[in-house]
Amino acid sequence: MLQANPEIEHIVQEATSIAKEYNHEYVTLEHIFLAMVKYKLFKDLLIKFGTDAEGLEKDIEAYLLGQDYLVVQDADPRRTNALERVFNRALTQILFNGRTHIQLMDLFISIQSETNSYAHYFMLKYGLTKTKLVDLYNSSFPGEQSKKVSKEAKAEKVLEFYCDNLNVKAAKGKIDSVIGREYETNEIIEVMARKNKNNVLLIGDPGVGKTAIAEGLALSIELQTVPEFLKGYTVYNLDIASLLAGSKYRGDFEEKVQEVIKALQVKDSAILFIDEAHQMRGAGAGSQGSVDFSNMIKPAIGKGKIKVIASTTWEEYTQSFEKDRALMRRFQRVTVDEPTLAVAKDILNGLKPSFEKFHGGTVTPGAIEAAVDLSVRYQTDKKLPDKAIDLIDSTCARLKLSTAIWTVTRSDIVDSLAKMTKIPAEQIGNTKAIGNFEDNIKQRLYGQNDAVDSVLEKIYISRAGLKAINKPIGSFLFLGPTGTGKTELAKLLAENLGMKLLRYDMSEYQERHTVAKLVGAPPGYVGYDDSNLGGGLLISDIEKNPNSVILLDEVEKAHPDVNNVLLQMMDEGTLTSSNGKKANCRNTIIILTSNLGAADNERNTIGFGDEMQKSGEDDKALKNYFAPEFRNRLDAIVKFNKLDEFSMRKIVGKFVAEVNDLLSEKQLRLRLAETAVDELIKSGFDSKLGARPLQRKINEEIKVPLSKKILFESVPAGSQITVDFLEGEYIFDIVTPDSTSHRVDEDGFIVLEEKS
Repeated sequence: MLQANPEIEHIVQEATSIAKEYNHEYVTLEHIFLAMVKYKLFKDLLIKFGTDAEGLEKDIEAYLLGQDYLVVQDADPRRTNALERVFNRALTQILFNGRTHIQLMDLFISIQSETNSYAHYFMLKYGLTKTKLVDLYNSSFPGEQSKKVSKEAKAEKVLEFYCDNLNVKAAKGKIDSVIGREYETNEIIEVMARKNKNNVLLIGDPGVGKTAIAEGLALSIELQTVPEFLKGYTVYNLDIASLLAGSKYRGDFEEKVQEVIKALQVKDSAILFIDEAHQMRGAGAGSQGSVDFSNMIKPAIGKGKIKVIASTTWEEYTQSFEKDRALMRRFQRVTVDEPTLAVAKDILNGLKPSFEKFHGGTVTPGAIEAAVDLSVRYQTDKKLPDKAIDLIDSTCARLKLSTAIWTVTRSDIVDSLAKMTKIPAEQIGNTKAIGNFEDNIKQRLYGQNDAVDSVLEKIYISRAGLKAINKPIGSFLFLGPTGTGKTELAKLLAENLGMKLLRYDMSEYQERHTVAKLVGAPPGYVGYDDSNLGGGLLISDIEKNPNSVILLDEVEKAHPDVNNVLLQMMDEGTLTSSNGKKANCRNTIIILTSNLGAADNERNTIGFGDEMQKSGEDDKALKNYFAPEFRNRLDAIVKFNKLDEFSMRKIVGKFVAEVNDLLSEKQLRLRLAETAVDELIKSGFDSKLGARPLQRKINEEIKVPLSKKILFESVPAGSQITVDFLEGEYIFDIVTPDSTSHRVDEDGFIVLEEKS
């Protein structure tokens, strides 16, 4: 670690004071040099050297007093770029020499390297050459003489500054043992045993344990369980950010990289681990002609002078390494695949003691099983073992904050996963969360019990865990006339299952090019390289809401290419955008609504067997529009019946209940007499158009007059508005509790008492 030097601090403070005294905007090299000349220790050295120290001091002062363009009032002076370079150069020099603090001579030598400065001019004018003055300084001040350290010690200092020693972490018990990665570890050791190109590139998806493998190698070296040729090696984790930090000027970064490479060559028993190795390409390249980190390290790793283990993801490998063939051929590729469920459970069992020790609780075997199994099912965007480890860790942290003594069980894992994925805990745990689910839907959707049963049967199978996990919860095609409740059933499913409803009107996707709005722009089009814009609306929405009901309304209006997009969703539970971005659809319900065949069913036919012919029209239209492979992937084709008068009566009752919910804030009630209900059904019933004509009739005959009475008439709070149909018109009566004798029925409506 670098240590402060009181002498250097004094010099800097004195230089700043001089700049303030002269009202200068910047602290320059000349201010620092003047402060050094005024410093007694350095002045005595100049006098001993034979230099006119007093004359040098006066010349520098005269120069600074003449710099009128630098004058500024009431402001703290700032360091110039040249001064920053001087200090960075001095730090680099002492680091490579194995020292811990800057000396006066380091500052002098660094200033002398700035050949375009007046400070360098004054040094030449007074004969202050570097070699002679350094020798005189070392002989005059033996206590300040740099320590005689070996090359190995110097190299160790450099590596400690820019790298993290994994062997030290392993010795302190900060690295967990690696389980289930024997094959990858043996592959690494085999490559390390080579004479040339003994460098490894670990490639795998994020979270599969690439960094853990490198750390495990350091642990094995520390435990002496590696082959003989690797014993005594040290694994250093390079921090590229530390190389870039402070490298403001051209040449700074290159110097640091060369120091690291030289240190590795000197140490001879070091392994360099570079995490996120794609950062090597372009790191430190300030312009197009600059040399980046990868080009500087190529000669060393190509000749086997140093051993390197690098890691990156498949995506970054294709974008970075494959574009630099010279860099790629210097590495031996080792693929790190996602572990199996059994191996992942072994890994978590191995990590279990460390979690219990850190958090101060207990993790049950059932929690380990649940963390692996449930994360695989509901967190498909992540990889094992990382996602299971995160799940255990977050659960332990949550319980630790809530209670003193705790034990992680399966239910705790389910709760944590529910928070992460926004999927109800009841759905994850396969508990009896459905409850009155079926009754709730049938009480609000009338005349379609068969359709509801057909849908719920498939959902029950999925909820019970009897369906393949790589498929959506259900894929349905709702077929039937308009206004029969197809869209309403989708809304009720989302509401009762606690899922987000993602609705897409397929009339917006009638052209081939509009299909790209769902899955992203194709190559060559605007937005292809944009992960958000190019990912498509559907993929982006699914990523944000993985637990959702996807409603594609009136799918027959869309371009046929939409059906091809849906094939992958229904079969594999994934959707891939044009730029390779994937969305997980395994926790979604896919619903397509269509009116195919409805118009043909309403067409009048001639002869016998009208109903038989009509009943087959929708099947014929379905087969003509949807390809066999599409129909084969649907869980069910749900047909909706025409609404009858009995269903219409229930719809009217539903309307009254909805209006009364709104009127409750105004303390008003609405009641429809039987005559009014009968007239609404009579005038609003249309078997071809479903419930929508009835809804329009209710708006015209009930809502509009009701709104006028509320707005323009004084309706007392607690009143009941009764609607009757007499002599061809709807009659609205306002009944207040105090207007006459009355009673209240079991539903809360006012009933007028008969007069005797």
